[in-house]
Amino acid sequence: MKIGTSGVLVNGFGGVLLMQRDDTRTFAAPGGGLECGELPTDGIVRELREETGVLAIPVRLAAVTYWRQPPDGHLFLIFRCLQRGGELQPTEEAISVGYYPTHDLPRLMARMHRERLDIALKNQGEDALWQEHHTGWTEQLGWAFMQRIVYPAKNWQLRRKGLEPPTPAPQWQTGAFVVIRNETGQVLWVKRTDKDVWNLPGGGREGLETPWETAVRETYEETGLTVKLDKLAVINVYHNQANMVFTFTAHATGGTLTTGPEAADFAYFTPGSEPPNAMPQHVERVADALNGGETSFRLQEP
Repeated sequence: MKIGTSGVLVNGFGGVLLMQRDDTRTFAAPGGGLECGELPTDGIVRELREETGVLAIPVRLAAVTYWRQPPDGHLFLIFRCLQRGGELQPTEEAISVGYYPTHDLPRLMARMHRERLDIALKNQGEDALWQEHHTGWTEQLGWAFMQRIVYPAKNWQLRRKGLEPPTPAPQWQTGAFVVIRNETGQVLWVKRTDKDVWNLPGGGREGLETPWETAVRETYEETGLTVKLDKLAVINVYHNQANMVFTFTAHATGGTLTTGPEAADFAYFTPGSEPPNAMPQHVERVADALNGGETSFRLQEP
């Protein structure tokens, strides 16, 4: 899927930073596609600097939104940010930038961009929210027009000037895992059938799934448990790869632990006391998931 970031930055006067896009002339919070192997926290800092001239600090992940747009979907990570320096300035991607009152936003704003802004502004310190965008035929038509006419035309103009068009954002592979604890605080692990290792319940995305759908489906397929997700606790990116893993905390709502093609056995281990053949990346994810703070971000080796 395509993965991008969006930064919501409110100043001391209640104004939110918006840019007027050079391609659609509509207003939006700054943001853009993640580069291969880039942490989302680094990506939003880069995008804010490139598009608005602002040097920012991502304070917390406010929301994750998903657009189930074929062929592979679009995921957006929305951060609340603070300005630490820099000066507002128009750029190649933004014909104007400025702060606008949150109660009187520009009317020329795509519904999806307004939804992302609204959900981030309404989240006043809660855990990151996740939701899906539901678009109509006008959004679908606009997207097709941009992809088939506007962007090819802009690239053609750049080539005429002897310039290279921007590199397209990579397609990301995603997976999702869950941290389920029992009444004594131990975490459920799965013994794999193909290798002598233990890992958390979860796995790779199928079709146009959201990360939260992947987490629920994979957990049921591997363990026989139905779960309710509680918190998006950790987001990992593999070094030098367009591969992102989401780890949720969850609790079981039904089902019975059942072995199968992917699970040879199950066991609960105390965090920090996992067996030597527990996957080290997953041990790290458990520690991060149980730190009690905001959604954490970490690079990992594949």
